Amino acid sequence: MASTASEMAALRAITFRLSSTSTSQLPQHAPAIATLLSSCRTLLSSPQISGSKSASETSVAVHKYRTLISTLLQDRSIQGRWTAIVLVKATLEIGGWETLQKSLPWVRGLLGILSKPDPPSSKKLCIITLTRIFVLTREYPTLVREITTPSLPSFVQSCLQTISSKPSADILRVVLESFNQLLPRHPTIFRSYLKQLQPLLAELVAPTPSTKLGREQLLVPSSCVSLDVSESAQRLFVQLPCCATKGASSEEWEKALKSSISSVHQAADKVYRAVVEDWKPNAGAAVKINGRTLDDEVLDLDASDMSLPPWSGLYAGGERIIGLLRLIKEFLATPTSNGVCLRAAAIMDLLTRIFSVTIPSSSATKDIQNSVKFNSQVSQVERENLWAILPYIHATAIEVLIAFTDRFEETVSIFDIAILDQLVWLFGSEKQSIQIRTAVYLVVTRILEFSGRALSKATVDQLAKLIRTCCDDLLPQAQAVPISQSKTNGTSQQQSSTNADTFLTTSTDVKNPSALYIGLKQAAHDFLPVLFANIPAQHLSDSLRTKMDRTAILVQHKDAMIASVLNPPPTKKFGKPAASILPLMARSISGEQDVEALLRPRMPIITIGAKRSELDDADEMEDEDEEANRNEDEEANSEAEAIGDIEMEEERFVGEELDTILETAAVSKETSVDQRTADVSIGRDNHDQGPGASNKRPQLEEDSTSYVKRMKTDMDNQEAIAVPPIIPATTAIPSHTENSNQHTVLPAIVATPILASQTTAFPATVAEGSDNEDDDFGELVLGQDTDEESE
Repeated sequence: MASTASEMAALRAITFRLSSTSTSQLPQHAPAIATLLSSCRTLLSSPQISGSKSASETSVAVHKYRTLISTLLQDRSIQGRWTAIVLVKATLEIGGWETLQKSLPWVRGLLGILSKPDPPSSKKLCIITLTRIFVLTREYPTLVREITTPSLPSFVQSCLQTISSKPSADILRVVLESFNQLLPRHPTIFRSYLKQLQPLLAELVAPTPSTKLGREQLLVPSSCVSLDVSESAQRLFVQLPCCATKGASSEEWEKALKSSISSVHQAADKVYRAVVEDWKPNAGAAVKINGRTLDDEVLDLDASDMSLPPWSGLYAGGERIIGLLRLIKEFLATPTSNGVCLRAAAIMDLLTRIFSVTIPSSSATKDIQNSVKFNSQVSQVERENLWAILPYIHATAIEVLIAFTDRFEETVSIFDIAILDQLVWLFGSEKQSIQIRTAVYLVVTRILEFSGRALSKATVDQLAKLIRTCCDDLLPQAQAVPISQSKTNGTSQQQSSTNADTFLTTSTDVKNPSALYIGLKQAAHDFLPVLFANIPAQHLSDSLRTKMDRTAILVQHKDAMIASVLNPPPTKKFGKPAASILPLMARSISGEQDVEALLRPRMPIITIGAKRSELDDADEMEDEDEEANRNEDEEANSEAEAIGDIEMEEERFVGEELDTILETAAVSKETSVDQRTADVSIGRDNHDQGPGASNKRPQLEEDSTSYVKRMKTDMDNQEAIAVPPIIPATTAIPSHTENSNQHTVLPAIVATPILASQTTAFPATVAEGSDNEDDDFGELVLGQDTDEESE
């Protein structure tokens, strides 16, 4: 509610300001009023519904404002009408459909202004406003029937009358741009005005300001035909076939394009007469070959298929060719309402003829490329004039090639090799021209984007000069410093006029004259990363690739450096990898996100669809198999470790016992007795510890499979082991700690009775039935007992 009140206040303020200000001062207030209207958008675009008191007040305020605007449109003063035009345009932009449906009185008032002798600024604003109204009504068929259809014929007729009598360049351009927007939407209305439009456009599509003919022969003065006016006329000329009868627009389009190509050939016959062309027309091109004596002046007074005005002079002929080439470019770039048939061979044949004549080089007269045959009937002055206008003609032809490439994209790849050959031929002769270099960079960029990867090494080698020149255009160049002349052999040189400014301190700043041409810098800047990304790296020589990398680093070209890193040069001989500029790029532009992503990629591998589920199932099965194999391996390893421990203990005991037998001396009898007592106590301790104390079995149990029977004693029902005095007893005492519940029992060597030498007496008690027949040794009990006896 508060917003509506503020809008009401603003609208009332505007109405009061318009009614209280004198008409002569309204143009000064118009900008402020138009700005204040933007705050009344809701009121002007909402439907007016009668009912409540507030709605009634709103309807009254809006109606009063619209009535005031209609009154200003009929005002007698120019200032009042000019202010009304400005406010109508501002109101339509914010009012929407609600304001548009009530704009018919305004349309009639604006059409009346076009017929009055108002200044060009008023008529220009009036044409713009009416065009906007007709464009906005396109979305509403009802409004088209009520507003556009009855008013558009009067508008077209008024515009044609306005530009027929010495129009200014601004009025002419505005009228042409208005027709460009309205003709495709209302072709049937413009169909009745084709006879008036075609002669007008014929004067504008290919103007010849340098013609030597009288200006009275031209419908429109050449001074009015600027580049903007000519481009607007070309766009309108291309859309004229839309006004043809139903089903004939495509044929009219093809016919208009064919006439344009024929007109270019007709002008080239005159302009290129200074040289003998090597180009031969194809079967579909009708070109006149001048075999007679030529006129003194280059001119064309014959009427062409397009009814173009005549021209005279070589420069005028060059302007005609340039204008017609731009017209062909518009044919290729402007969309059509229906499908058309384009003869690409005719366009390529025309471009081949334009590129076939190049500027000869004075330093290489014997070069095949520069062997231009001159026509002896033409003076040297005309040839030099031709060399002066050739770069501009070639640059415009390259623009046609760019439009051709943009329109057909990958389809044009069949012409890539032929196009590149012609461009390299042209670039070698006219690379001194900034326009030529810019145009060549642009068209080669587009060709490489579509089919650069498919180029052969021979074709890439042809582009080497082009690539080096591109790098030179990007790099700054030092200004040449004049070398001061010095005395020779003590004598001064011959005196001559000297510029005093040369003795001043010369600037060492780096300057490049080509840097003033912004288009060249931008074209070379866009061309360099395409070279890295779209040309096979193996086709570039080492020196050329080094120059490209150096240029990208020196000019801090981020896109070129990234493309160089992503497309590294091939590996050199002996498997040595080529150098990369990644460290330099990381140091130069480390703050950029795309560079950081290239240096530190964090994206995990993502699998989608059925592959992911299959991989997950396979991974689960592999995990189960691995777990089962791991359990089996652990069981086998535990069993093997248990068996290995037993075998290692037995082997270790046998080795120690044999060493003891061979190295130790005889020990007293008391020692053997003490040892037996210690062994018995140790055996008891081992039995008391239980199975949880140690993983070793008790060492005092006898093995029934021993070779010598064990000796027994009857004291206290315990087993006694007789130890010969020559074997020392070696035992391990278990370590007992008060704070530990575990007991560690070291392996003990249980000395058993053995047979000593013949001087050693046997013990009193000997087991019967000994299986050992060897009389030199007694019984050795080594290692752990068997499981049978331990039980």
